[in-house]
Amino acid sequence: MNRWHTDYLAHPLYQPVRRFVPAWPTWPRQADFDDLLAAARDGGAPLPDALRFVCALEPEAYYEMHIGATGEVPTRPQNWHDWFNALAWLAWPRAKAALNRRHVRAIARGETRRGPLRDAATLLDECGVIVATADPALGQALDDMRWQELFIARRADWGRRIAAFTLGHAVMEMGLTPHIGWCGKALILDVTPDFFARDEATQLRQLDAMLAARLDDDAFLPRPRALCPLPLLGIPGWWPDNEDPAFYDNTAYFCPTRRAKSATVSA
Repeated sequence: MNRWHTDYLAHPLYQPVRRFVPAWPTWPRQADFDDLLAAARDGGAPLPDALRFVCALEPEAYYEMHIGATGEVPTRPQNWHDWFNALAWLAWPRAKAALNRRHVRAIARGETRRGPLRDAATLLDECGVIVATADPALGQALDDMRWQELFIARRADWGRRIAAFTLGHAVMEMGLTPHIGWCGKALILDVTPDFFARDEATQLRQLDAMLAARLDDDAFLPRPRALCPLPLLGIPGWWPDNEDPAFYDNTAYFCPTRRAKSATVSA
């Protein structure tokens, strides 16, 4: 599925990146990526000064080390995965930079092979969905994988006391062909109730700053298991079939325990 299009933008999954996507008729080229960055900077995005998406770049150093040293993000042309990575940088500039710093710190310590800390950072970067909640009980229901409570009993709280914001670019790529089994990895961030009265851009800026500050502390998110499995098609408004409560009876998808999460298909 390599035809350029922007049909996917109507889905709530892409809400964080939607405003950055121009109405281009074809796949972007180098000059288009440069224009994309310039427009985001003009709009106030706090992107690293040296950041640039460089098409067809094959760095000699580790991917993360090259970005950290030069600001150049290797970007394959006509590649959905790398396109969504670029958009994630625009939507989450502080958090993406903090993720890169985390990798650079770990590699400098000699962790050239990914251990738990780098694995967790990579999983968040690829498959992460930030779940903001103003009610600790909702976050606990997610962590405990109590899907009936989270998606049925507390359904009216979505958008009012809990909401999901996509960070992971692999999740965005998988969203082009959503399917039963499609999961993200949720990171829960506590917010105040007034968070949900703010506009989407303000919400995202707040989450981006919160996440970046926490990622700069290597005691935060020390291992992949700190992230919660999240069946994305269960989120209210994200899939028409979930209007029927019986949709959540599929325990192969809505696994009842964290030990069963490997039975789902992650992005």
